[in-house]
Amino acid sequence: MTKLLILSMLLLSLSFNVAVLISETIFTLASSAFTALTDIPTTASKIHPKNAKVKFKGKKVTVAEAVGSTTRGIKRRAVKTATKSVGAMAFEAAPFVGPAIIVSVTAWELKDLCDTAKDMDALNKALNPDEVANTDEISVCAISVPSTEELKTAVSEQTEERIEQFKSLLSELRE
Repeated sequence: MTKLLILSMLLLSLSFNVAVLISETIFTLASSAFTALTDIPTTASKIHPKNAKVKFKGKKVTVAEAVGSTTRGIKRRAVKTATKSVGAMAFEAAPFVGPAIIVSVTAWELKDLCDTAKDMDALNKALNPDEVANTDEISVCAISVPSTEELKTAVSEQTEERIEQFKSLLSELRE
């Protein structure tokens, strides 16, 4: 009875090994099951790192899922940012409301860039967990946008300065 059981186990094991070698699907299922049960990366995940599990934004996902999520988010934001920038151009050139539109659109674009920097930082942490975070990389999130009044004041001061330079240049040309 025990010999029959041992022989059955041997044949079952041999059959499974052959099936794993012949079928990519069975190999992937076996590899995934092993990783799920033991939380130990298999040789297959080391050969194909996209299948390796990483901690990304508080969840355990594959490298492929982390990269895909990040790239989809960046692409989506890039399209929105480009659309906003082009759509706002006519309003930015308008007198009176132009400076307010410029400030608003710039603040919106900086928020998108900050979100992109955060996504890239999260992906970097997932792929390089031992790397020390560089705070300069997310410095775009700390940039403050000047108010409409600050923008108008800066333009006025620069305009007055340029007028004085132009007057000085004209007086030199007259001499």
